[in-house]
Amino acid sequence: MGENAQRFGDANTGGGTISSVLQSTVFVNSKLLSVDGSSVTTHGEDPAVHSGTITANGSDTVKAGGIAVNRTGDVDSCTHVRTGGYDKVKVG
Repeated sequence: MGENAQRFGDANTGGGTISSVLQSTVFVNSKLLSVDGSSVTTHGEDPAVHSGTITANGSDTVKAGGIAVNRTGDVDSCTHVRTGGYDKVKVG
């Protein structure tokens, strides 16, 4: 069935939120849909480890602007997991 779509402003389990998105044409509930390589704010107990984080491990089959779309459960480059997201849009 798929997982919740991740969008600009959605968080990972360390509290890092998506702060910029590499595509600018696909929106979910008025927020840009996140794709692999989107920037994540500095977060976590050790900012040195969790600065410069990007979203990663998106869908193998769903893309926006040719880039894999991020879902709840995907692991960011810092190893924190995407959480929450928009539950009305599911991404496989």
